[in-house]
Amino acid sequence: MATVACPERFLYDAMRAGLVLGWLSVTAVLAALALGVHVERLEAVLGLTTAAAAAHSAIAAVPWRRWLPARRGRVLLDLWSVGLLGYVTLLVIAAGAHTGLDLLLFLVVPFLALAHDGRRRALFLAGAALAYLAAMALAPDPLALGAVALRGVLLCAVAVLALILDRAVRHEAAARAQAAARAELEHALLAESHHRVKNSLQTVADLLLLSRPGNGDGDGFDRTAERIRAIAAVHHLLADRRGRAVTAAELLHGVARAAAPDTPCQVQADDVLLAPAQAQQLGIVANELIANAARHGHPPISVRLTLGDHARLDVHDAGGATASQPDGLGLRLVRQVTEHGLHGSFTLAPDPDGGNRAHVRFPLVDHARPDR
Repeated sequence: MATVACPERFLYDAMRAGLVLGWLSVTAVLAALALGVHVERLEAVLGLTTAAAAAHSAIAAVPWRRWLPARRGRVLLDLWSVGLLGYVTLLVIAAGAHTGLDLLLFLVVPFLALAHDGRRRALFLAGAALAYLAAMALAPDPLALGAVALRGVLLCAVAVLALILDRAVRHEAAARAQAAARAELEHALLAESHHRVKNSLQTVADLLLLSRPGNGDGDGFDRTAERIRAIAAVHHLLADRRGRAVTAAELLHGVARAAAPDTPCQVQADDVLLAPAQAQQLGIVANELIANAARHGHPPISVRLTLGDHARLDVHDAGGATASQPDGLGLRLVRQVTEHGLHGSFTLAPDPDGGNRAHVRFPLVDHARPDR
């Protein structure tokens, strides 16, 4: 940043506006000459305008984005501001006050108010007032005192309006920066919470397996531990994304690895972003369906999520035993989460081509093409 009170982005936009105003000033002078406006010293006016055009061409070539944070950028900005005031002052002295070229200060003053802050701004605005008075005093055809006073009052009004605009824009920029900082902090805290939840769930799953009976009654422990680890995998993914939306492909690949680590799974997903809460719910559903297909079907397991009017999740196995009973705990959990969490529908039926196909259809809370 060039200064604390003047964000670099805001200052860069002010520079771009200054370039536009500079070229408008040059164009206005050339248009006045083309329209036959009488000037006292034509050669001097042409020389000053040519020099101004060359200076603006050079300024436009400056790498302002790189220079503005450095001291040389500030020095060049000061020189440019002095040059603008000098150009208008000399132009009025060379052309005459009755040409109306002193009105170019109405373009220069807002630029000075926006491009500078603090003492620099006060100095340059005072310099603009002195430049105006000097131009009026040294012009070969000075205006009446009333006309000079009227233009002076209007210049002051323009400066005040520019300062009000500058204050509003700076406050808006500061508010946006604070909001971005708060959002980043919230993302960091959310990521940390997901990380802690993941670790806690992993610990619970490990303790559950340590408590598993040594006889053949441990299937319920195994399945519960699998569910907990699948939820932990989702929280791990959300922690990596710092609480932001995750892609469906990332989610389903992670769940498939956790739910069926020893079973080949073919995962395909459209480019869909899932909000964190919806990602957790879909992770639970996908885990149950993939684990169910791995236990009761034959590999490979196909997992596909497509996007149309609604999102559609299909889990299909290659055949084998009949899918678990619809009143089983896992499928009851799928139905509950689908209907009350995802606000969608769930069906499980034999596939005409063999195997079993689970189908979940639900609306997306928020979706988009992910950033590349």
